[in-house]
Amino acid sequence: MASFEPCRTKMVAEGIAPSAISAFESTFKSLVSGATGIIPESTISPVPELVHTDSLSIEPDSELLASTVVLKLNGGLGTGMGLDKA
Repeated sequence: MASFEPCRTKMVAEGIAPSAISAFESTFKSLVSGATGIIPESTISPVPELVHTDSLSIEPDSELLASTVVLKLNGGLGTGMGLDKA
């Protein structure tokens, strides 16, 4: 297995934040271990039931926007990620 230490040494010398080094190390280890990150379609199933938003009684709170994350996936229906149907 390839050693991460040369990468760590260079990143530390460049002043990269320890949290960024740690995140990169995790990805590096996944890569050299041969992990693909692919989740086989045969191992997933549809959500049985979703709550309709009209049935929720939640008061709007604009302060929550500061801790909101938006995740956007490219690839249409996931075909770019290997899925063959929605």
